[in-house]
Amino acid sequence: MTLPALHRRRLVTAAVLSISLAGAITVGATRHGQLRGPSAPYDHSGFAEVSVATDDIVDGHASHVVAGLRSSGFWCVQARSNDRAVQIACQTPGIGADVDMIADTSGHVLYADIGLGPARSIDTARSRLDRVLDHSFLRLWPQDRAAVDQLIRDAQPTPGFFPLGGEAAPDADDQFSTHDERTANASWSLSTFYTGQPLALQIRTPDLRDRSWPRGGDHYATATSTAVAALRATGFTCASACYRARDGLQVRFTEHRDQIVAAHITLLSSATGNRTTDLSGQWIRDGIPFLECDVRTAIGLRIEECRVERKSWRGVVAGTPVEIRSVPGGLLPDGRAATGLEVSVGIPLVDVG
Repeated sequence: MTLPALHRRRLVTAAVLSISLAGAITVGATRHGQLRGPSAPYDHSGFAEVSVATDDIVDGHASHVVAGLRSSGFWCVQARSNDRAVQIACQTPGIGADVDMIADTSGHVLYADIGLGPARSIDTARSRLDRVLDHSFLRLWPQDRAAVDQLIRDAQPTPGFFPLGGEAAPDADDQFSTHDERTANASWSLSTFYTGQPLALQIRTPDLRDRSWPRGGDHYATATSTAVAALRATGFTCASACYRARDGLQVRFTEHRDQIVAAHITLLSSATGNRTTDLSGQWIRDGIPFLECDVRTAIGLRIEECRVERKSWRGVVAGTPVEIRSVPGGLLPDGRAATGLEVSVGIPLVDVG
C-alpha cells in the first residue's frame, strides 16, 4: 500500500486540496470487500442536502461519541446533512488527531475515520490513538477493547534476523500496511507505517449501506469554476492552487462536482498593520469572492478580527465551520515583515478507505 491509499486529510492535504482547472476533482477512492462500502457514497441522487453546520449533534450513538470527545478537548461540529445521514467532524490540535464520522439521522454510527497527526515516536502515536478511542468508540462499545488492543499488537512488526547488519527500510510500496479485526459492533481497520506506528483507524458498522452521504456546501461557497474566474480577475494565478504574487495570498479548494465544500486561505499581513498598504487585509474586507453573500460579511469580520489581533479562533460562523490559526509570517513579497494566518472554511467530505 502506498501513502495516498491511506487517504487521511493530514497526510495527503496537498493532493486532496488541489484544484483542477476544469473544475473536477474525484472525491473518495474506494476499496472493495465486506463492510468496505458504500461503493459510491456521493454519487446517488440528492436527499435534501443541507450544508448549514451546527454545534448540535444528532442524538443517539453519535451524540454519545461526541460527548466523550468534547470532554477530551475536541471541537466537534455537524458539518452537513441530508435525509439519510449526517457528517460529523471532530478536531483537536492538542493531541494531533481528527475524527470524521458518518451517522444516520437516528444517530447510529455508519462509518468513522480516526486520523493521527505526526508523532515523535511509536509510543506517542499509540498513546494518542488509545486516548481518542477511550473517549469515543470504546466508550460506546467497551466490550470491543480486547479486540482493538489485539489489532494494535498485531500491527507491530516482527523483528527480522540480519546477522550482517541492521534491517533496511522496505520499498515504498511496502511501507504501509492495513490490519483488520471484526466484532459484533464494527469492523476495525488499522493503517500503520512499517515500523508499526499507527496512522489511521477506519470503523465500519453493520448499519453501513450503499446510500448517499451528505455532500453539501452551497450555502457558504460558490462553484469552483466561478471561484477560479473571480480570483483570476483580482490578480491570482491558478494551477494546483491560486496564488497572488504581490501579497503572497494563496487559496486552495476541495470540491465535489464543481461545488466547493472546503477552502484554505494562507495570507500574510504587514506586521505594522497599515490598512492602506495591507493588500491581503483589503482583499478580506472587500469580500472573499468564493463565499456566498449571506456568509461573506460575517466570516470576513471574524478573519479581520483575528488578523488585526494576531490570534487564533475556531467555531461556526453563519452556519459555516471556520478555523483560523495565527502562524509566523516571515516576509511579504516586497520584503516587509509579516504576520500570517491560515484560514480553513468548511469541512472536506469524508474519504472512504
